[in-house]
Amino acid sequence: MAMVQKRDLKRPEGPVGALRLLAFAIGAIGAGGALAQTVTVTPSVQTRLTWTDNVGASSDKESDWIAELAPGISISRQSGRVSGLLNAQFRNVGYANDTGRNSSFLALQGSGQVEAIENLFFVDVDANISRSNLSAFSGRSANDDLSVDEDNETRSWSIGPRLQFRLGASTQGSIRYLSRWLESGGSASNGQRLDQWTAQASSPTATRVFGWGLDFSRSRTEYDESSSRDVTQETGRATLFINVTPQFRLRAIGGHESNDYANSSGESGTIYGGGVDWNPTERTAISGTVEERVFGTGYNLSFKHRAARSTWELSYVKDFSSSAQTLGGGIYQDPQFLTFFNDPNLVAALPDIAQREAFVRLLLGYPATGGTGAIVSNAQQLSETFRTGFSLIGVRNTLSFSLQQSDSSRVSDVSGLSAQDDFALSDTVKTTSATVSFSHKLSGLSSLNTAVTRSRSEGTSGTGLDTKRLFATVGLSKKIGPRTSAGLTYRYQRSDGSDSANDFTENAITANLGMTF
Repeated sequence: MAMVQKRDLKRPEGPVGALRLLAFAIGAIGAGGALAQTVTVTPSVQTRLTWTDNVGASSDKESDWIAELAPGISISRQSGRVSGLLNAQFRNVGYANDTGRNSSFLALQGSGQVEAIENLFFVDVDANISRSNLSAFSGRSANDDLSVDEDNETRSWSIGPRLQFRLGASTQGSIRYLSRWLESGGSASNGQRLDQWTAQASSPTATRVFGWGLDFSRSRTEYDESSSRDVTQETGRATLFINVTPQFRLRAIGGHESNDYANSSGESGTIYGGGVDWNPTERTAISGTVEERVFGTGYNLSFKHRAARSTWELSYVKDFSSSAQTLGGGIYQDPQFLTFFNDPNLVAALPDIAQREAFVRLLLGYPATGGTGAIVSNAQQLSETFRTGFSLIGVRNTLSFSLQQSDSSRVSDVSGLSAQDDFALSDTVKTTSATVSFSHKLSGLSSLNTAVTRSRSEGTSGTGLDTKRLFATVGLSKKIGPRTSAGLTYRYQRSDGSDSANDFTENAITANLGMTF
């Protein structure tokens, strides 16, 4: 019998590949005298000294001192035919006692767009390299910046040429190809490549009352030799728009989909459902879609509202997903994140980009830095995600709250999942987290910041996987010069699981000093 040999994925090599994909966009951002006038380049150096009473995050406590030196650079251009944002740090972490934990690595997040042909042809690029605990059931919290082991690293980078077009006064459409690579430092995801074609055309107001839309998507996820097979998915939809008023629109949806996630022979079925879009004011957007799909009923519901001194968000989504989709692109590819991050009220309250990013991440239930805390797996998933949050912005105080629940079920029959893959331990992974954060300006130069996160991760009934976590911080930050800031933070965390070997508590104190140039 002939043996079928699985080919290696053709992808850029590690961080170098990620940087190469961004290089041409960043080069264009910085090139030319006219362009350079709109580019912001900010070199920086961040230093940190941490004392922890549980360096290994284990039931056997061992204290240690941890020093970090992280030179970095931020490049931003937000206007013109070339735009993008790149934040990169070279983190060097050293331990006083357990020097075997010493680590140096690149932390990077970037997203850019090149308008190659005006109003017609675009190229999107992004890259993300971060280290955060990959398991929902053991180890440090996803909020923990001491998760610096190379096994906790995830790397993603993508490139996506896109053609935008208009036909007549009301018809618009696009054709896009996306190629994205995803790897992890350990074996949770030995290698994935997502190739996706999407095409859409629509005229929501073709007539005063009725409009139409057509959408098609085909994706193929390829794995390296650790997985038994690659998988594909195709969806096509036709939409009838009914414009009741300029602010209120109904949608009727019909279509077809197929995939071979559950078995190589595949499954297919019709899509039918409806939706509504309502914008009662310029500050409020309500949208909802309910469809019958091959997996049952799918949902995509959202509510967003911005008031003079507050922002509000609510969403519920049930759909197929994969690590290449949820982890790819970084936080700046998340439209929910961008809604809050670019809110004028929040920009005014938190003008510092890094501080505002951390605040919005916590508001949406994400870790304060790094990735988005999603499951890293080679298995395709059916996910239900509920998220709600709000922020209240005062002259001196900013308060935020977020609640998030994600219930993911493995739908793929691919074999070869590693022991680090949570779906190798359980067919379902349910995580629930709630975060409250508060920032108080003590003066124009100093502020007090606190945050508390409670979370719980559960596996399939019978597996015994059940981990509860508490993560709390309180810190003081102060600007001590035009380009220099310092801070002192106390952190406490506790993990209680079904396996007592993974239970631990930790107290940590961190002093930091940062400079920009």
